[in-house]
Parts: sequence; C-alpha cells; structure tokens
Amino acid sequence: MYLVEDKTHRSSHRVKVESPDRIPLPQPNPRIEPSKSVKLCYKLMHVAETAGIRDLADGEYEPSDKTLEDGIDRQVNYLLDQVGCTRPGFRLLDIGCGYGRLLRKAKERGARAVGVNVSAEQVDYCNNHGLQVYCCTYRDLLESPEWHGQFDGVIANGSLEHWVQPEDVQAGKMNEIYNESFAIAHKVIDPDAPDSRYVTTALHVKHVLDPEDLLTPWYRLPRGSNRRQFSLLHHWFSGYYPVFGQLEACAKPYFSLAKELDGTLGYKIASEYRMARMRRGLFTNPKLVWGIVKALARHPYTTATLLECYFIEQAWDWQFRGKEPPTTLLRQTWKRNVLASS
Repeated sequence: MYLVEDKTHRSSHRVKVESPDRIPLPQPNPRIEPSKSVKLCYKLMHVAETAGIRDLADGEYEPSDKTLEDGIDRQVNYLLDQVGCTRPGFRLLDIGCGYGRLLRKAKERGARAVGVNVSAEQVDYCNNHGLQVYCCTYRDLLESPEWHGQFDGVIANGSLEHWVQPEDVQAGKMNEIYNESFAIAHKVIDPDAPDSRYVTTALHVKHVLDPEDLLTPWYRLPRGSNRRQFSLLHHWFSGYYPVFGQLEACAKPYFSLAKELDGTLGYKIASEYRMARMRRGLFTNPKLVWGIVKALARHPYTTATLLECYFIEQAWDWQFRGKEPPTTLLRQTWKRNVLASS
C-alpha cells in the first residue's frame, strides 16, 4: 500500500513535536491494503481541484447562499458541533479528510485536528497547507496502539461509502467491516473524554443492492435502469451503500445512535453547484481539460466511465433526484458506550 516516504515522515514528525496544535503520532502500521479502485477514483477526481472543487461531500443550504462553499461550511460546522468540537484543545480525528476543509474549521475553533486519507494527492495538499494528515486506511488504526485513546471525537464525512465493496458483500463480510469501523472509532477515543461522539455521513438505500449488478459492466445493463446507474456509480466511485438501520445494528456494542438527520437535499444542491462549476471549466479552464485528456491517456476505461457517469448519464446526480430519491444521505451522531471491559 502507499505509505508516506521516510523523509516526509521524519520531517512531519519533527513539526508535530514542535507545534502545540499537533498531536505527536507515528505513521499508522500498515494492516489493510486500500482499494486500488478507490485510490484511482480520487486520483482522477484530483483534476477537479484545478476547477476549484476541493469539497466532494454534501452541504446544507439556505436561500441566501450563492456558492458551493456556503452550504458546505454550514454542514461542516454542524458536524463539528455534533462531535463536541466547541472548545479549544479538542482532539479530533477526521477519517477520509479530503482536502481538509473540516480540519481547517476545527483548527479555527482551537482544536487539535488529525486526518487520515488513502488519496496521496489529497494528503499532499493537506500537509502542504499546514494540516496534520496521514496517508493510510482507517482500518490500519486498529493495530496502531499509539493512536488509541488519543482523541475526544471522530468524524467520517462521506468516506464510509467506500469501506465496503461488492466483493465484500459476496463474501459475507459487510456487517463485519462496519462493526470493525465502530470498534476502531471506539478505540481511538479517550475513554476519559466526557460524552464522546462519533459522527458519520453516508448515503443509504432502502434495499440491499445486488453486488452482481454493481460488478457487471454498466454498458451491458439496460440504459436508464437503476441497475445501470448503480453500476456506473460503482465503476467510477467504487463503493457500496448500507441500508437503513444497518449501521445502528453494526454499531453495537460500541456506540448508540443519538441523532439522525436527512441531508439528501443538501447533497443534491452541492452536486448541482459542482456540476455547474465543472461544466464551465470544460469551456474556460485549459488546465481542467488538459487534466482530463491526460487521465484518458493513462486510465482510459475508468476515466471514460467517470465522464459517462458524471456528465452524460449523470448517475451521480440521478441518485438525489425525484420525490423519493434512490439514495438518502444520513448524518448520524453516535454516542460512545462504556464497555464492561473498559
């Protein structure tokens, strides 16, 4: 798996020791090879950064908002409030931190914020902008004891959809992976932290998706069908969605669901802002166009699938449309349980 080079690691470690807003932590021990398709997804999506798109999750919008960032800032502040990051010195772990907007907002509140991410491009961006981010999968933290008990709260904003793949569902490992994710969040939170929380945002579906459909090449499925749309999403985005109530069952015995909020409309609006910005960029931004051309040359099938999914059949936006959208974005706040052995 990708690991931060030794030279980079030694340099970042010195900064962590010297800087009071950082938590001195070693590079997590490699345990699980991250999905190559997830890494490739974000490598290709990194081209959107040239169009100023550095936020890939949902938002929460009001009629007076004019930009993508207005709604995302509101949503990020909601997540920080929910996890309890309302005081200086709060220690926050952000799983799948993207380009670091949530980490920056936490630091503005006086928090000591750490991120983990499998995207080398996003990790480099964050560290080059003064954030503390490690290139690894969250599953590596299970066997990295130096990380255990180091945080007051954890957020996973939009990363959870990547944690299970259709192959995991076929192997009967889906619930096991979700349960392990709650065990990891439980381990990294300081047992003495009062009222500690874990906050997640994740797309959900009403019925279990057939993994065979997701693994079937999208062009073999009927145009306009739900099966084709979900296959397109998987072959670009690479992931699997939980069903309603599944995470609550898998959270036991580590966490209990304290609050749940439907953020589907906010995700829809955020996606529309991103789509408009990307479409403008195709006509006005040579760097964006050149980035897409290079991606097509290096990864032709996956890039073509991305373009088909996002711009042509618009499967990404499709999942939020209609009176009853195919997916539902749930923002969930989990309260850490005290285990008998703790």
